Amino acid sequence: MTDDQKKELKILCYAHWNICKILDTETGIRDIDVLKDVISMPGGGSLNCLLGEKLTNKKDLYSQLGWFIYYTIEGEPFNSKNKALIVLVLEWVLNHYNLSHDLEDIAEYVDNIDTMRQGNADISNWFSEKVN
Repeated sequence: MTDDQKKELKILCYAHWNICKILDTETGIRDIDVLKDVISMPGGGSLNCLLGEKLTNKKDLYSQLGWFIYYTIEGEPFNSKNKALIVLVLEWVLNHYNLSHDLEDIAEYVDNIDTMRQGNADISNWFSEKVN
């Protein structure tokens, strides 16, 4: 794992812990290998949008978000509140990039994603159409 990937794991774990404390639900990582897959982009890359780094174009950002959402929902790395974590992270990232978005639409979309029918590219395309 790269140093950036280690930082991303820490960020996600801390965000998840906060959500669980606020919502009084079970904390903890269900599967660390799945969580590592969530932050490990193809080619040894990572979700550097989580670290506050500005990506050169929106297509790269939407690609990273699609990857993050798909693998978090598909693998459920945490014991609970995986979708709540996704919405929290999306809100932070989209605000950081100063992108116009409707959080309720995003939360509804995340809640209804079917990973058997939608892949990470489909999710990325949804963001390219709904967020600007």
